[in-house]
Amino acid sequence: MKSADARGSVHFFDTERSGEYMIFYRKAGAVGANHYHKGLSANKNPEQFILVSGEATLNWRDLNTNETGTSKLISPVEVHIYPWIWHQVTADTDFVMLEFNALEEGPADTFYLENK
Repeated sequence: MKSADARGSVHFFDTERSGEYMIFYRKAGAVGANHYHKGLSANKNPEQFILVSGEATLNWRDLNTNETGTSKLISPVEVHIYPWIWHQVTADTDFVMLEFNALEEGPADTFYLENK
């Protein structure tokens, strides 16, 4: 399965050997995520992804402590996002990202700040 918009494309895979995952191709300047997880899904506790190529900026806020931060991501790098951490990813260059995710469970554990 594939979806695409102005930010780039997302390809969904579910294999017996490696499970469910997504590959994101993002264009420089694209902004994504803008959400948090409560840890309801094992695959979002923590959320894991690998920036395979390119560079991105990760903005985050801990919704329990209100602590904020920004991290520059330079591939290759593995990132873990823990529950109750709002996060936003901005593509500084075109990038490719691999996200490990349960495709069915992911949406049920994805929340936006207005839903807190």
